[in-house]
Amino acid sequence: MRHIVISLILSVSLCALSAFAADSLECNPQFVASTMLETHSAPGKVIGILPVPENSQVGKVYITRLPIFNESDPGENNFIFRWANRFHILTKTGTINQILLFEPGAAYDPRLIEESARLLRDTKYLYDATVKPVSHCGGTTDIEVVTRDVWSFTPEASIDRSGGINNYRVSMSESNLFGTGRTASISHNKDIDRISTRIAYEDRNILGTRIATRVALTNSDDGKSGFARLQLPFYALDTKRAWELRFEQVERTDTQYFRSKKVSEIDHKIDDYRMSYGFSNGLKGNIVRRWHLGYAFREDKFNPGDQLPEPAESPVDMRLSYPFVHFQSLEDNFETTFNVDQIYRTEDLHLGHNFNFKFGYAASEFGSNQDRAVMETSFADTLIYNEKILLQHHFSLSGLWNLETKKSEDLITEYEIRYFRSQTDLRSFFASISGTYTRNLNTNKQVVLGGDTGARGYDSRYQTGDRRVVLTLEERQYTNWHILNLVRPGFAIFLDAGRVWDPKVNANLADKYLVNAGFGIRLASSKADVGSIVHIDFAFPLTNKDEPDVDPFQVTVNIKKRL
Repeated sequence: MRHIVISLILSVSLCALSAFAADSLECNPQFVASTMLETHSAPGKVIGILPVPENSQVGKVYITRLPIFNESDPGENNFIFRWANRFHILTKTGTINQILLFEPGAAYDPRLIEESARLLRDTKYLYDATVKPVSHCGGTTDIEVVTRDVWSFTPEASIDRSGGINNYRVSMSESNLFGTGRTASISHNKDIDRISTRIAYEDRNILGTRIATRVALTNSDDGKSGFARLQLPFYALDTKRAWELRFEQVERTDTQYFRSKKVSEIDHKIDDYRMSYGFSNGLKGNIVRRWHLGYAFREDKFNPGDQLPEPAESPVDMRLSYPFVHFQSLEDNFETTFNVDQIYRTEDLHLGHNFNFKFGYAASEFGSNQDRAVMETSFADTLIYNEKILLQHHFSLSGLWNLETKKSEDLITEYEIRYFRSQTDLRSFFASISGTYTRNLNTNKQVVLGGDTGARGYDSRYQTGDRRVVLTLEERQYTNWHILNLVRPGFAIFLDAGRVWDPKVNANLADKYLVNAGFGIRLASSKADVGSIVHIDFAFPLTNKDEPDVDPFQVTVNIKKRL
């Protein structure tokens, strides 16, 4: 009997040791670099990181940079793809190191490992990235950072159509200049508002200092604009300080619409300057609280346009000069997922709350043309999240309170709730409902609906007013297809229903609500322009079909940042 008991104890102990060994990090002095990104074992199944013993220190940090095309895959081992790998300059090791939130000799913190991976995936020049411990020896843990580049030099010539309007774009951009992560671009495009040429430059981490800059110059057929920003952002959750200098000047023509027709216009000149300093105690528990103190100046001037009459009520010139305080509360709650807003790509979902409140006092003593209070606030959070369901909502409010007239000005309130339900690994249902309410908008502004603003079966800006409600329902089909090893397609059937109105204006429509149904094709590049998805939608109006300005169907082609 004693022998049986001892045998049972030994068997259980050996099983426990085997399980522990299988789920813990081993000592592997001989490092072998990864040859592929093993983020997912199957669609929707995220591979976890093996636990590391407590009180460990970071040892060696290995950077494994994978090329655009995986030449060990027969489907990607051809002359053209091999040439692309040789021609493309891989992201420099130093560029990747400068993003990481840890270094050799520091205490090992799994939170910083996960956040570093998110920061890498947030760049425009990496398709995916993982950061994982690979060896634990003598109290130190070696870490491997694995990244895969995308094709960063993108010449583009595209024609798209949205809401009955034909647009085009010709551009050249490099999102990873010489492997440094810097972006330079030049573009010429036509949209519903204007024809413009634009050059831009961006560096999100100047010489590894975390200081970022962006400069853009635009010349349009209705004016010109210039933008410059230099800032040290709160680049990580535990960042203690931040600052920003920002300058923008814009000259443009604002056009007002009725039933998709241009009815009035006003020339608009904007001068916008601001500076701020931010401070925080860093991450406490799972909440980070940040404060910004700053000064802002904005002046809006209006003059009659050249082509159309000005609005019936001329917009009001406004000059705001004010100090402000901005508070943010951000919750550290992130999850890695798959096939939600992207196709076959790692997605980082922020599930925690994000609350912002900004208040300023624009007094005439500071240079304002009238005494006004300036307020902006927003709140976003996740209501439900599990293996099948994601339910998130977002609220925002911004506007002015004129202390002299005792009235609100440019008050804009918006709310959206988004529902996502995974039905299988490759199929999901999506629904969203959003509402917008405005009060005392300056007359150069309108709330619009039609085309890419929420009702795909109607011309752009078909309905205009000062309030809006929109419902979108979609059945989404993802695929495992990889066309030419370059593009991953998806499909959707959808229904849009919405309305924009102004109680003081009669739109003369038989049905107040615009309702359409349709189907669409989604194309996501796996090798370039990371995060952008081409939407090709065929939409058919279900209401107001007899109106002379409503076509039997609409074909829209545009590029969005999510599915």
